[in-house]
Order: sequence, then C-alpha cells, then structure tokens
Amino acid sequence: MEIVVSPLSDRHLRQGFCCGIDSLDEYLVRYASQDRKRNVSRVFVATSADSPEVTVGYYSLSAGSIGAESLPVEYIRRLPRYPVPVAILGRLAVGVAFQKQGLGALLLVDALKRVQQASQTLAVFAVVVDAIDDHASEYYRQFGFLPFPRQPKRLFLPLDTITGLIAPGESSEQP
Repeated sequence: MEIVVSPLSDRHLRQGFCCGIDSLDEYLVRYASQDRKRNVSRVFVATSADSPEVTVGYYSLSAGSIGAESLPVEYIRRLPRYPVPVAILGRLAVGVAFQKQGLGALLLVDALKRVQQASQTLAVFAVVVDAIDDHASEYYRQFGFLPFPRQPKRLFLPLDTITGLIAPGESSEQP
C-alpha cells in the first residue's frame, strides 16, 4: 500500500481514528485542527493513496526551547547558557490496523526530514520527544534518540545526527 503524508486539512477524516491510546486518538479528533489554526502545532497525517481522506497515522511538530543544562554533560560544554531552540515531536500515532507494518518509522522519518529542511531557515539544535510510556521510549531509542539525564522518557535527537542520516534537500513528501 502506498502511503502519502501531508499536512492536516479539513478534507482528512479523523473521526474513528484509533491507535489504542485514548489521549492520542482524542488529540487528533478534537484538538489537532484547532492547534493548526492557532499556529500552535503543525499536524501531518498519513493516508493511503487509495483512500486519501482516511487518516491512518499522524504526528505533530512545534517549536520550543530547552535549557542546555538539562542535556548530558557532553552536550552542555558545546552549547550557550541560554535556551537552545528545538523542534518538538509532540505526538506520533498509528491506527491499530496499520501498526507493526513500518508506518511509525515512516512517519518519524518524514518528521525528521521536515525538521532538517526547516533548519535551513530556522535554527534547531535537536528534535525532542516526550515518550508517553516506556514502550514508546524504547521505540524512539532504537532510532538514536537519547534520554535527558533526569527525565528518561524525555528524549532528543541532535540535528547533527539527523543531518548525517538525511541528505540536505531530500524531499519529505515521500520518505
């Protein structure tokens, strides 16, 4: 099945989306469109090329900052003592019927490509994610995300690492 990832729009069906975690389902159905309209978050949805209106997965991105002192020591030495800009991967969810088929990885790679492209215009030190549980934390770690020393479910992936994995200018339309 060919998957297309695109910005959330009014044409995307969200009602009935179920990933197995109520808070992630509720976000997509009730809040994602509002956040998009208020410029609080950008939400990207995965759909099948055969059913381009049915949402099968999604993720959200927003801007943020972190204090360098919250990072592991090897990063603190290289960074300024004021807040460091980051991209926040706020949510990532895959519909139950599409889990364990690589869609989560596809969405994550798409998000990282978009952040890498945005970093050509806007400074970004890393992508930060707050894992919803231990299972999600392990999922992100397999892609190279590192835990914050005092917050093991809060993880980051430095832009240098992302850039090493993704060629600059590589399209995020089809990861």
